[in-house]
Amino acid sequence: MAILFRDLGATIVDADQIAREVVRPGAHGWQRLHAYLGDDYFDADGNLDRAKLRETIVRDPACRGEIDAILHPVIIEAMEHCWEGWRLGDRAHPLIFDIPLLFESAMQSRFDIVILVYVPTEIQVARLMQRDGLSREAAEQTLTIQLPIDTKRAAAHLVIDNSGTLEETARQVRSIWDELVC
Repeated sequence: MAILFRDLGATIVDADQIAREVVRPGAHGWQRLHAYLGDDYFDADGNLDRAKLRETIVRDPACRGEIDAILHPVIIEAMEHCWEGWRLGDRAHPLIFDIPLLFESAMQSRFDIVILVYVPTEIQVARLMQRDGLSREAAEQTLTIQLPIDTKRAAAHLVIDNSGTLEETARQVRSIWDELVC
């Protein structure tokens, strides 16, 4: 969805991209994560084994809590830096933060408007299976570390139903865009 908003003129801050950047070998988040996890979660070049880490945090809530405590402050700091740069720069383009785990990290109160991209749980499972090559069981387990989508839906200001066609989704994005920028 962020791509559709970007194509309309928004500046996007992608939390997933930032999360990848902060765990690049040698980065501050990487150093802290490596100190906590040890060598077992990194390849010979120092790259994080994301699949192995995902498996661990899905089955071990204590580890997930430690990983969140290590990475969330680093990710939030980087996002705040992006916001500050936008605030001090050319503000002609609206700024949108793309944060998949916004509610899970209890950050929704930091934003004026929260837009949720919604799909029913069954579609979430199918898309996780396809995108990440997960089994149904692994995809369902992955979703257990997130708040239920309907809970998020009830807490969002605006909802985009992404269970239809791309054209249907794009129409909803355009409608929200027109509402926000006018």
